[in-house]
Amino acid sequence: MTDLTKADMHNHSWYSLLRVPKLRGEHYYPDSVNSPKLIIKVARKRKIGAIALTDHDSMRGIKHFLHYASKFNDITPIVGQEITKYNQKRKGWAHVLVYGLKEIPWKIRFQPLPEFLEYLDENNGLYVLAHPFDLSQSAPGGGFNHKSFEINFSVLKRFRMVEIVNGLQSKRHNYLTQIIARELGIPGIAGGDSHHPKMIGRCFTYLEGTTEEEILEYLRKVKKSPAKYRIQTQGTGSNPQIWAEWFFYLFHNLEHKVRYDIYRHLNPDARKKDHAPVYDDSYYNSPTFVKILVQASIPYAFWASLAFLKIWIPRMEKQTREKELKVLKSLIDYQAINENLEIPHVDLPFTVEDITFLKQQ
Repeated sequence: MTDLTKADMHNHSWYSLLRVPKLRGEHYYPDSVNSPKLIIKVARKRKIGAIALTDHDSMRGIKHFLHYASKFNDITPIVGQEITKYNQKRKGWAHVLVYGLKEIPWKIRFQPLPEFLEYLDENNGLYVLAHPFDLSQSAPGGGFNHKSFEINFSVLKRFRMVEIVNGLQSKRHNYLTQIIARELGIPGIAGGDSHHPKMIGRCFTYLEGTTEEEILEYLRKVKKSPAKYRIQTQGTGSNPQIWAEWFFYLFHNLEHKVRYDIYRHLNPDARKKDHAPVYDDSYYNSPTFVKILVQASIPYAFWASLAFLKIWIPRMEKQTREKELKVLKSLIDYQAINENLEIPHVDLPFTVEDITFLKQQ
């Protein structure tokens, strides 16, 4: 048996775009503080054999990512992207991890999901449905109906591979995804979904191959014949500490960028440094004294955000627990229609009371 490669299939750099709607138009902000170089450095330190860069709707960091990775022989870079598919109201509906394509035309990105996946099939692109049952209010899922919480069985079977371990999602989300993927016979991968350094390499997949082509070809075989090829994943979900650290890094990076921008205003002839790109022109074209006020308010905004997290996370956990049970009920109903009346084996952290509740519905 050949040695398996530990591959983290989901990571973001500061070229990753976070879409933020505003009163006029839309603005995009970096949602990660990792530089492509830092991703490679931390992955090597944690003995990760292969690392994928999957920025949100952007491939601007791939060039730097491949450049830094080419200096080392103990890590394999995987070119990827996390593309957001929107519904008719231009709201986020599903996140699709795409590997093996150097470029995806913008015209194709905005095609309906069936046409988009057909394009990927024709161009030998490997695609995976990311965090399919993200039931929080902060990100789309794609594996369920957001109103009825019924599982989108046709969508899951069309993808034929999902992300069953996501480092940014809760442990309950990962359990839920694993249960449904197991019942439907759909293979899954693991990814850290890293947005700050401590998240890199927290979740990974054991895969065959040492090069990008070999790893992706093995995943294609698994996707085509899941009963014949098995893959093993490892990792855990997020917790309030992970989210607090993410906020800390984001505000720390914001303060650094504001300081640098003030320095550039005062020293226009100074040499430019490589730092996170900025997409919000409304702020960066404002006067210097406005930036100084923003810099002074950053610490207060950080502590206010932490206080908000302490209120929001427990509330979100309660809401998502109720939604998760509805999704599981959808699975049971689906199995009953197919003359399989057995309640699926559900591991912790779903409690005995949860299963009793499902049986009584």
